[in-house]
Amino acid sequence: MKKDIAIAGVGGQGNLFATKILCQYAMDRGLEVLGTETIGAAQRGGSVVSHMRISDKPIYSPLIPKGTADVLIGMESLELLRHLSILNPKGYYIMNLYSVPTMFTNIGMERYPATDDIIAAAKKVSSRGAEIAATYKAADLGNAQMTNVVMVGALAKMDDFFEAADIRKLVASISPERFRDKNLEGFDAGYEMV
Repeated sequence: MKKDIAIAGVGGQGNLFATKILCQYAMDRGLEVLGTETIGAAQRGGSVVSHMRISDKPIYSPLIPKGTADVLIGMESLELLRHLSILNPKGYYIMNLYSVPTMFTNIGMERYPATDDIIAAAKKVSSRGAEIAATYKAADLGNAQMTNVVMVGALAKMDDFFEAADIRKLVASISPERFRDKNLEGFDAGYEMV
């Protein structure tokens, strides 16, 4: 058994919290887990990529080689596009239909790609994927920072490896008490969006 999952987003979207939930899930099943993050210079708004490698055999590197990820989760549209090369064509992606303009797009030096172009590029790599408006759903529920648990809910629905009830329990146990109920609401919403 092997599962390599990458989460690409920007600082402040909760990549690391989502990674913690998924890694804990695998460890609770007695599996080998290695993970690492690459974090951009900006704490908020900078690129953040989490690598999770899960296996029933020893794992020797936390980084997922190009073209081998089973799952690519794009918490932000452009970050999904930037990291498509990591996705195995037999894998799948989950893309949050949300854009965070880069510094260069804000000052007019670059053009942010159209959402349709990003989706088309993703479909060239893998025909399996889902596009969901996770941040907008999280905002409707009261807090856009719940994007991460909405995306984890979508993953739990799409991937047979993850038992939704067990992931939901981890969301409850790992969430700070003041955010627990809302995070569970976000998880449930993401599960229903796919």
